[in-house]
Amino acid sequence: MPLRPLVSVVTPVRNGARFLPDCLQSVRSQTWGAVEHIVVDGGSTDGTLALLAGAPGVLWVSGPDGGMYDALNRGFRLAHGDLLAYQNADDRYAGPEALALAVRHFQEHPELDVVFGDFRWIDEKGRPDARRAPRPSPPQVSDLRSWSVVPPHATLVRARLVRAEGFWLDGSLRYAGDWEWFLRLWRAGKRFGHLPAVLAEFRVHSAAQTARTGLRAKLREWRRICRRHRLSLARVLWHELLWQPLRARVRARRAW
Repeated sequence: MPLRPLVSVVTPVRNGARFLPDCLQSVRSQTWGAVEHIVVDGGSTDGTLALLAGAPGVLWVSGPDGGMYDALNRGFRLAHGDLLAYQNADDRYAGPEALALAVRHFQEHPELDVVFGDFRWIDEKGRPDARRAPRPSPPQVSDLRSWSVVPPHATLVRARLVRAEGFWLDGSLRYAGDWEWFLRLWRAGKRFGHLPAVLAEFRVHSAAQTARTGLRAKLREWRRICRRHRLSLARVLWHELLWQPLRARVRARRAW
């Protein structure tokens, strides 16, 4: 019998050849014995497809999509796993035990629907970014009403929430779709569990989606999500633009 639960990791990518090998290797090196990696390419022209063609054990598709969250939904539809995860093409798991730790947390807490860990920042060369200290731990899931406290690249979700209950990502969003997804799950009463371990590494570079998305576009999405979930936009702006950046600078100074 195959080892269960099977974890399906979905990676959306478009012209990500520079960092994709790091991501592929981080998934391939996981010690949990039941992992499938699905890469959804949005029509790359930079050598990404050649990398995928030579990547052992990776299921990949390529074609136009409606953006990152639409690509993730496409990947989730192809997935066979009991647990779903996603890892951006320029990010990676923090070590080979990352998925095993998250799976064991699910096994020890079968009542949970979502398990999320912590993450650390890395620079373009994959080195820990000393300018950015980790977020405080443990986070409070209720803070989703104010900011994106659940790191998507360090999170596993039970597949039945998507397949059977219809909690797909909003494919029309471009920047804050993961926040809206977790917020929707939390407001529906789904149970989140925090694992106090660094599971993923988030790469800071000039071509990253977060760096390329302008403030005006972010404001449009935040306003739209706040209206949908009846949240205070002023509260979100305070946390995202003022309070969280200030706390990060203070923690970074202390880390020095």
